[in-house]
Amino acid sequence: MFEKASVLIRDRAKLSFDYVPERLVGRESQMDTLSMLFAPVVTDGLSETAFINGSVGTGKTATAKRFCMDMADYCSGKGIRMDYVFVNCRQKSTEAGVLLQLLRHYDPGFPDRGFSPAEMYRSLLGLIKKSATRLVIVLDEADVLLKRGSGDLVYQLSRSNEEMGASNVSISLIMISQENILDRLDDASRSSFKRANTVKFPRYTKDELYAIVKARAEEAIVHDGVDDGALNLIAEIAAEIGDARTAIELLDKAARIAETKDEGIVTGEDVRESNMMSISEFSKSKMESLDKNHLLTMLAISRSIKNRSSVTLAAAEKTYHIACEEFETPARKHTQFWTYVRDLEKLGFVTTSMVSDETGGRTKSISLKDIPAKTLTSTIEEMLE
Repeated sequence: MFEKASVLIRDRAKLSFDYVPERLVGRESQMDTLSMLFAPVVTDGLSETAFINGSVGTGKTATAKRFCMDMADYCSGKGIRMDYVFVNCRQKSTEAGVLLQLLRHYDPGFPDRGFSPAEMYRSLLGLIKKSATRLVIVLDEADVLLKRGSGDLVYQLSRSNEEMGASNVSISLIMISQENILDRLDDASRSSFKRANTVKFPRYTKDELYAIVKARAEEAIVHDGVDDGALNLIAEIAAEIGDARTAIELLDKAARIAETKDEGIVTGEDVRESNMMSISEFSKSKMESLDKNHLLTMLAISRSIKNRSSVTLAAAEKTYHIACEEFETPARKHTQFWTYVRDLEKLGFVTTSMVSDETGGRTKSISLKDIPAKTLTSTIEEMLE
């Protein structure tokens, strides 16, 4: 059963968190800043330091990888020997662990015991000097390392060029962290990480998240395999925390869900189901706080939206009148119906926006945020019955 060919996903690796695209949406200025900071490494063989700071899912690691890859390619074209090593400090959380990974980059057979950190450090300098390379070391999640009192290693690496005294050989250091860890460094180490060398990574906007998932969809999924409304819904959900990882995860799961259905395309309903898998559990108690008119309004929206990403206010209101007749409740007028919709938006059940209609005018549109329309419909029908 695992050998079944995918009909929607043509390159699953492009939906992996480890994949680094050729172009990083919304991180052009950060790439430019890193290029400016590390220009002396390329042109003069000097060393440099930088601190990359931002929340989860803001592209810190991907940007650092893309930057190092691009710099290595540029140096290769110029006949310059340049190399880089990424160390995840959550996995290698001690000085010895970090040094061992660096050593094995040059000597895969270096023993994992029998040497003190000081001896490992001296061996590392010797190997780098022998290789005659300009090395960039990236310490990802560096806060984990510093919390264990390994500030001395940061100081040594940032000042290692003074010990090597070799031309055309240098060690540069990039630290990545969600926290502002510069204050954890002692004065000597902090002087190497100039505050001007801090590269900030803000949360992504909805438009940037839309561009990110659209680009991933174009690389990973068959042509026209994702409804544009589904991409918009993914961006809207992920924009609440500005997290690209959430957006990519939603796209991946939604595509897998869509493959089990007959539509042959990723829809807004698939995205909502994907999001249901990501959040803890649908809170029925929150629904139970709604009165009958608000429940009927929710039922009308869920019934009319179906597989679509959104529905017009007019279409939802038409379904609302039918639902009121079915459950023997007098339907309220347009103004009151719109008030119910806005109440549901305040509670986080739906979102509303203005969109263009078929005549070129503007109309109100309603989207479900977290709950698949099918799940919501059956839940409300049970509650009303």
